[in-house]
Amino acid sequence: MAIVRPLVGGVANWRGVLRRYSTVEAFMSSLMASGEGGMPVVGHDKLKKEFYIRMERESTEKAILQYDMYRKGYVDFYHTFVPEVYRGKGLAKHLAKAALDYAVEEDLKMKLTCTYLQKYAKDNPLPQYQERIVPT
Repeated sequence: MAIVRPLVGGVANWRGVLRRYSTVEAFMSSLMASGEGGMPVVGHDKLKKEFYIRMERESTEKAILQYDMYRKGYVDFYHTFVPEVYRGKGLAKHLAKAALDYAVEEDLKMKLTCTYLQKYAKDNPLPQYQERIVPT
């Protein structure tokens, strides 16, 4: 159950918030249907150095995982963000898996500065991840 906090601006803003929350389940259904095997589609923008899941087709809003290549063969996964209305749906987990799998495919050493990625690696102690993690 979502908690709706008061907004400045009166009834018009409340209607917008309620409309947004009422579309989350519909969005998640279409998102899950759009990927292979019911998984959300994770994009990778190498120029912006981020993995992303677009929230809606015509929207610029997205969940992101940002990284930096700080040395040849080394990547620092430093930030994960999911818009508040979409949190708790497992989107960060899909971003984390895509990022760590990318590091494995590219044979990169990984620094996990992002606390969510640290938790993900701890909860998913796969050898191909663990052997590439460098201390932060």
